[in-house]
Amino acid sequence: MNLLIDENLPVNLGMGCAESVLHATQLGVRLSDSQLWQEAIRRDCVLVTKDTDFFERLLLHGSPPKVIWIRTGNLRRKDLEGLFLSCWPKILFLIQTADLVEVFQDRVESLTFC
Repeated sequence: MNLLIDENLPVNLGMGCAESVLHATQLGVRLSDSQLWQEAIRRDCVLVTKDTDFFERLLLHGSPPKVIWIRTGNLRRKDLEGLFLSCWPKILFLIQTADLVEVFQDRVESLTFC
């Protein structure tokens, strides 16, 4: 699995979890949400974000890309990275069949859109 991390999340998020991890800032210029969405499709990546807009895009357009939506509120970078790493086995399991995986501080949930 390949991850594309939105620019509002730490650069190291997902490191050691996925086959490849690309942060939005590595793509050069600041991308709009539409450009980031298209880049995730083009690169066959799961998009990792805190942005509600990508949930709304899934509702309108469906998948791909699949989305991991971080819904923890504000956490210190190190705490967020630790939470993501500890939840990774469940995220990986759920993203196989779901379009959206939501990561909260106390749970991980998934949704599939028709």
